[in-house]
Amino acid sequence: MIKRIVISFLLYVSAVNAGPYTEKGISAYIGADWRSAATYDSDCFTNPIFNRWASSVSSYYASSNVGYFNDTSKALGEPTGEDSGLVCLGEVEKGSNPLSTPGQITLDFSADGDVISNKKGYDFAIFENGFVANSAGSDEIAVGQSFVELAYVEVSTNGVDFVRFPSVSLTPAPTGIRPTEEYPCGEYPFLTLGVSNLFNLAGKHTNTPVNCSGTPFDLNDLVNDPLVGDKVFLDDIRYIRIIDIPGHGYYYDQAYSASFLDPFTRPLYNIFGIDNPIYDGWPTDETGGFDLDAVGVLEEQEYSADINLDGLVDLYDFVLFASSWEKNFGEDGWIERCNMALPRDTVINLDDLLVFVSEWQCIEKWRTP
Repeated sequence: MIKRIVISFLLYVSAVNAGPYTEKGISAYIGADWRSAATYDSDCFTNPIFNRWASSVSSYYASSNVGYFNDTSKALGEPTGEDSGLVCLGEVEKGSNPLSTPGQITLDFSADGDVISNKKGYDFAIFENGFVANSAGSDEIAVGQSFVELAYVEVSTNGVDFVRFPSVSLTPAPTGIRPTEEYPCGEYPFLTLGVSNLFNLAGKHTNTPVNCSGTPFDLNDLVNDPLVGDKVFLDDIRYIRIIDIPGHGYYYDQAYSASFLDPFTRPLYNIFGIDNPIYDGWPTDETGGFDLDAVGVLEEQEYSADINLDGLVDLYDFVLFASSWEKNFGEDGWIERCNMALPRDTVINLDDLLVFVSEWQCIEKWRTP
């Protein structure tokens, strides 16, 4: 038991450590031990934290010819982790106008008579097809970093007025195709970055048959948007729009615009001074741009002390909490989900411990025996 806990802890930390944005991807499939499972494992089953999946596409536009990958039905239902299960948003071609209209897709979640509401915890998760580099193919590829294609995420009540999740991207330089000694013409497409430098951008987390996970989003991050409460209602979200970001640096995050704290200015924590350019593996070929696999609506997570999101507050969570004890936002070892006490602050401390103790051994309603 202890060995399994230690291994799970090491896998969690290896996945989140490095940058300040340490939210873990949410696994679509789990095994009998409630840990992430490969899609081909005989005992894997759909993670019951997911309430339902996207079932209708409202609109779709690809910014380039994506061939076989234009089938919007591939975005519906559960994720596959396979390239054959994707709908591609296309790529803004190298050499074209860098501000050409990027690809986008809008999913309608009211078609089945339900809506998405702002509950405790994350509200939905988006699955792309990013993967972790297991070997270095060039100087631009770092083992353990990820190849990702990123997208903005927006939500709407009426299908006309959308609000965008404010995001942060701290990738310092372009990561796209550039000449290397091995590939002098710059033809190697899979160039990597550290995903813990990214926040509220779809495509951040790994989605393969081995580890099929989605990037989670919390509607509560939108409460300060001026449209919220006027034309967009967070307890009545019917549409999710995903807009590809050509990662050449002409598109920006909202680090300054949304007054995010700069983790590198601790302990004073000033807000960012500028909005940052967003870089990803641009340009790409074949399934260029953001590749959507699925969007899943989540059950409410009533217990914030369930740090690893397996539905039970137990020793696994305590090991994670202890590892992050007295860590400050942006410091090595910081785990965002250990910051439980409201209002949120910038350190894991006694207030968070009191929350953890009060929820010890609690079980989420959606966790089945």
